[in-house]
Amino acid sequence: MAESFDAYQYARHLRGRWRLIAAACATALAVTLTVTLLLPKKYTATCKILIESPATGDPRAATVVSPVYLESLKTYEHFAASDSLFRRALNHFQLRKREADESVEARKRSILKVAILRSTKVLEISATLPDARTAHALALYLAEETVKLSRSISLGGDQELSADLEKQLAQARDRLAAVQSDWNRMAASQPVESVAAEIRAAEDMQGVVQRELLQAEMLIAEDTEREKALASSAGRHTAELEAVRQGLPGLRTRAEMLRKQRDELQRELARKQALLAERTARKEELAARLRGARAGYDASEARLRELGAMLGQRSERLRIIDPGIVPERPSFPNLPLNLLAAFLLGLVSSVLYVTLEFSFRGQQVQPGRPALRIASTGSDV
Repeated sequence: MAESFDAYQYARHLRGRWRLIAAACATALAVTLTVTLLLPKKYTATCKILIESPATGDPRAATVVSPVYLESLKTYEHFAASDSLFRRALNHFQLRKREADESVEARKRSILKVAILRSTKVLEISATLPDARTAHALALYLAEETVKLSRSISLGGDQELSADLEKQLAQARDRLAAVQSDWNRMAASQPVESVAAEIRAAEDMQGVVQRELLQAEMLIAEDTEREKALASSAGRHTAELEAVRQGLPGLRTRAEMLRKQRDELQRELARKQALLAERTARKEELAARLRGARAGYDASEARLRELGAMLGQRSERLRIIDPGIVPERPSFPNLPLNLLAAFLLGLVSSVLYVTLEFSFRGQQVQPGRPALRIASTGSDV
């Protein structure tokens, strides 16, 4: 049967082997310190960019920040971490000449770190290089170029929209000019007021002719009755009868002429009324088109003016709030962390070795089982 663990014996064994444990820890610390001091130092510089919300008319909109909106801000991480921008930065600081064999992607993974700080609108750009000043200059350069890139993209979108609005404004201006030209041409060639004046004059003339016709018909009726009366007087008024008979044809001729003139005036009046109705309808149609064209032109002009006032402010604006400083302490290697890790590694490994040693020796020095003694009793013979 295996014997139980003896903590007292184990503690005595550890105390007896403390020199080994101390030597292991000291060796680990010495090796780690030597390696750490021999490793090339690297410095990390950091710049911070604030992503400001788009300008809106409602001041309360700036305070409403949802998790979905914060997640959408990760788009700006791709701006700062783009391969083209990093390649341009390497060429700007002539960093590719130092390690020409290393790819741009590998260098970016070892140098650049871009992240949106959790639950904030702050974009942090970190650059790690052996030279502290170059690291700070690289981080600041990437931050400035990221701001410029965001602004150029925003302005590019606004300029495209502005070009579309200017095109719409030009089309609205052309439509307004065409409708205005039609209106002026109609006003010059098809005036409504002159036709209305001609209709009023024709109506007045028709009234005069109608009155003269009624008078002529009344005279004809009177002379006809008078002729009948004089003809029945048995020749006593022969001269007067003859005068009446001679006057009746002239009256009838005049009445006939007045009827023809009245009919002609009625036909002319009907034609001019139809022309007036046609021109009035055309005028109203052109007036409606002119109002619509002017309203479309005013709306396009207002949209273009509003876009000009909001140029560059419709999307998020990036602003460097912390350009950072030239780092004074290296970020790699981390001497305190390395020494702590080495001490723990030396301590754990030496204690594990001593424990295994204690277990192995315990198995070798196990006490033997007690021998069975058989006593025999003899009798004296």
